Parts: sequence; C-alpha cells; structure tokens
Amino acid sequence: MAMKKIDWNQEFPDVPDKVHRSVLDALAGLDEQEISRMKKKTPKKRILLLAAAMTALIGMTAAAAGIFRWNERAEKVFQADKEAQERFSTEQTAQKVDQSITDQKITITAIQTIQDKNRFYALFEVNAEAAGIEITADHNMQYTLDFKGKESPFAALGWGFVSEEEQEVSGVRYFEIYGTKMEDAPDKLEMDIQFTALEGPAEKAMTGAVLAEGNWDFTLDIHESESFYYKLQKEYEIGGYPVQVEAVEFSPISLTIFFDGDSIRAMEKGEKVNLDQLDCLPALYPTGVRYKDETEITEIGSPIEEGYTNEERTVYQVTLGLTKAVDAEKVSELLMGEDGITF
Repeated sequence: MAMKKIDWNQEFPDVPDKVHRSVLDALAGLDEQEISRMKKKTPKKRILLLAAAMTALIGMTAAAAGIFRWNERAEKVFQADKEAQERFSTEQTAQKVDQSITDQKITITAIQTIQDKNRFYALFEVNAEAAGIEITADHNMQYTLDFKGKESPFAALGWGFVSEEEQEVSGVRYFEIYGTKMEDAPDKLEMDIQFTALEGPAEKAMTGAVLAEGNWDFTLDIHESESFYYKLQKEYEIGGYPVQVEAVEFSPISLTIFFDGDSIRAMEKGEKVNLDQLDCLPALYPTGVRYKDETEITEIGSPIEEGYTNEERTVYQVTLGLTKAVDAEKVSELLMGEDGITF
C-alpha cells in the first residue's frame, strides 16, 4: 500500500525534535586495537521512540570515472573538501543512481543515494513542467516500497520535497527520502520503490488531492559502509561530571559514542532527569570536532538514537547523524560543549 507521509512534530509533539531514543542490546566483540577500520552490524536494538525525522543530506551530481562532483548545496552543508568528496564516492557511501522514468507527462529521476550503517538518503528530481504543474514543498509523492521478500531495514522513514528556502517554486523540485536503519538490517539488499501519485498541498493530517497518477519504478541498493573505531576506556569530565567513555565510532555520515552505564546513571541522578521518561542529557551530544592541525568543525549534526544497550545498563549509546563531513583519521578531539573527548 502507499506510504503515508508522517509529520513527526505531530506524532511526538512533546519530544525535542533533535532526539531519537532507542534501547540497544549489549556490545560484544569490539576490536581490541586502539584504532581500526571495520565493517560490522550495529548491536541489536529496540526502538523506544522516533522523534523528528533526521536532518536530510543534500544531493550530488555525478562526475567521470565513478567519482561524484558535489553540487553547491552539498558542499555548503557538509563543508567537505575534494578529498572527502572522493572518499565518499570510492567507499560507496555516495552512489550514482541515474534512473529516469516519464509517465503522465511527469519525469522522475533518481539521482543518488548516500548511506552508511545507520542512515540512508535518496535524492530524486520530479519534473512536472510538461504537465503544467508547479510543485511546492507542501506537495507530496505517494510511493510503495518492496524489499524482495525481506523485512524493511528502516526503523524510521521521512520524505518530502525541499523547502522554498532551498529551491524556488517551479515545475521542477527535488524530492528526498531519508531514514534511520535498524541494527539487524542486512548488509546488502535491493529496494524497489514505486511512485504512484503526485499530490497537492493538504490540510493538517489530511491527504492532498491527487494531481497525477502513474507508475515510476526504481531499484536502489541498501548497504553498509566502513567505519572508523576508537577504543578509549578513559574517564573525561563532561557537563561537570566524571564520565567513562568506552569507545567512539565514526561512520561516513554518523558517529556513535559508547558511555559507561554507571557514569550516565550518576549524571542522570545529578541532573534530576529520567532517561526512561524521555528526558535527555544534552551534555552527551557532540558539538563538533577538532583536528590535529587545530582546525575546528562545529555543529556537525544532531542525535538520532540513544539509550542503554542492555537490561543491565552497562553501556549507554548516543548516535549522531552527521551533516558535515568529518575525516575521522584527522580528529584529535570530539568537542562536547566546553569539554572534550581526546583521542
């Protein structure tokens, strides 16, 4: 059946729109090396809450030899240098799709995907000029998903046309699909997506009028990518509390911090909050990184998942969705407000 667009602010109006909360199973078998590159599944997790959809990544255009030349919007959002852009492509974090289908005088083009083990983003362009339709951010595309007999890999999905601030109203508009992956998502599978209708603007919690019905079918790859892992097991001062940090793991478009559970319970008690009641500890959210050459990158993203990893609460995990490219090998410190986690 067709996917229904979700207004996350209406689904969870009392939750900070930067926080997804989840409970994850115990960490096991972490690499013993201080720093290592690896490909692995995330620990098994149960989603407690999915608040506002994650900040979407922005698209790129393809260049020769399989390397993507990022467009101006992507460069602005991620502040990625050419080396980082090429790395995203060669590691298949960013992939060219370049599929285009026309039906009912509307052409939809699948441009690219960007993903790692935690997040997924797909960029489309909808061209309705031939149909005489001008598309705003309040329009919507109905679609269905099929994973060829496998379960959906997503814990949450969001989608929509880009805002008027990003693209002026015309017959051509970018459409984005973005999601948070579940820990047990397969390493690789195919996703068939079939767009079925372009809808006009709708009243709150209602469906807009169908402007055009058709069939626009695409097949996209869902896969993981390499991550960069630091095993720390050190105590740092964070938010005025001594906090044991077990490890930090960078993926291309996300990072995860693993905290000692006892440290978090002490902070939770000191701050008089209840993490089980959807309270949060903002001091646990990274605010930027510092490179070895003293360069700082701030406002790198927003939390998309957090929670104790098992019933014994031995480890607390916070996952951040990155909106700026970070070169993990060059990082000397993860900024935590006025504090930091050094490597």
